[in-house]
Parts: sequence; C-alpha cells; structure tokens
Amino acid sequence: MSLKNFKQFLLESEEEDKTYSFQELSPEAKENAIEQNRDINTDHNDWHDPIIEGFEEDMKKLGLDDIEVRYTGFYSQGDGASFTAKVVDTDTFLRDALDIKSSTEFIDMGEEKETSKEEDDLRQLMGDLRNVGYDTRKKLEPEDLYLSIVEVYSRYSHEMSIEGDVEMEDLDIDEDDDRDWDKFYNEMESMLTDWAREESKELYSRLYKYYEELQEDAEVAETLIANDYEFDAEGNII
Repeated sequence: MSLKNFKQFLLESEEEDKTYSFQELSPEAKENAIEQNRDINTDHNDWHDPIIEGFEEDMKKLGLDDIEVRYTGFYSQGDGASFTAKVVDTDTFLRDALDIKSSTEFIDMGEEKETSKEEDDLRQLMGDLRNVGYDTRKKLEPEDLYLSIVEVYSRYSHEMSIEGDVEMEDLDIDEDDDRDWDKFYNEMESMLTDWAREESKELYSRLYKYYEELQEDAEVAETLIANDYEFDAEGNII
C-alpha cells in the first residue's frame, strides 16, 4: 500500500478547504446551489412588498383608503387574495372604477356607447340621485353615498371572502316616489362586489407571477452573486 507524500496531503487538504464564488463553480455545482436556495428571494415576509404597495397605490388613485390586503398562496385549495377598503373619494371611484358618470354625462352619452341593461338601469338610478334631496334646496350628491369593501368570511383570503357595502344618507322620500331604491342598493352593491372581486383575482395573479419570477434560476443566481456567498466544490453554501 502506497502512502501519500506530505506534499500531496497538503494539496488535497487545501482543495477540501477551498471556497468558491458562485461564478467559479462548475455547471453542476451551480445547478445544485440554485436548487438548494430556490426560496432565497421568497423566504422572508416582505418579498411581496412591491406588488402590495403598487396595488395600494392604484387603489388610492381610484379614491380608496384604509386598504388592507390579505392573501394565502400559492399551491393549495382555497388560496387567493382579497382586500378591504373604504371609498373616500366617491366621485372619482364612481367615474374611474365603476365607470358611472354624472346625470349630465348620462344624457350626453346618448346612444354612442352600448351598455348592458344592468348598466342602463344603474345609470338611470344614479342619475336620479341628482334629483333627490331633503328639500328643494339640497340635492343628494354621490358623496352622500358611503361605499366600502368588507370582509364576510375571515377563514379565507380569496376574492369570495369580501363583498361591497353601500350606505346612503337618510332621505325624506315622498310616498309618491315610485323609484325602486331597493333595486338601486342591490345593483350598486352587486357592481361594487364584482369590481372588488375582480381586483382581488388580479392582485393574486400578480402576486403569484412575481413569486414564480423570484424563484427562477436567473433571479436566484443573481441574489447568490450579489450577496457574495461562498460555496464548496459541490455548490453548498459555507
């Protein structure tokens, strides 16, 4: 049996103790390093901040505030995203989110834009708000509507766990007023609920897409390089 000479022993010891940057690793070791650290960009609680903050900014532009986002994800039944909020700028929200215009604009639209029967009914009722008031001197404006997105199922975070809530200033409605105010409430809440749930689904889609992107090979490798991690020859972080 041959014995290793001292020089060979030192060389092998140095090789065992040697560390490598990610760029210095072999292709196989790089693959191992990436796979072992697949979650490096998503194993902290604030990875989602760019998506959530962007969503909140978009909602505020539409007239919402007190926005609270919840989500669970991403590979289990019942996963999803939702949010609660209050509408603080009703006119902006009605115009830019629900696409409901003022009564004057209803008239100006004429037949240039095709709308569904539900939209036509709601527009007519919304237009009626301009002609309803406590007396002849005060007209009810959209700002007298109180709109919010509320949670109805706390057990889940998906879009079906929220719905729209509509309240309105007390009206001294004449008994001869034959307008269907129950229909107005129901249609307004339905439109608000549909809008909020669609926004929730879009938010979840954005979160999921961003989560997947952060776990792609290139993103993981970039993080390993940027943080100057050191590896052994097999690609294990030392």
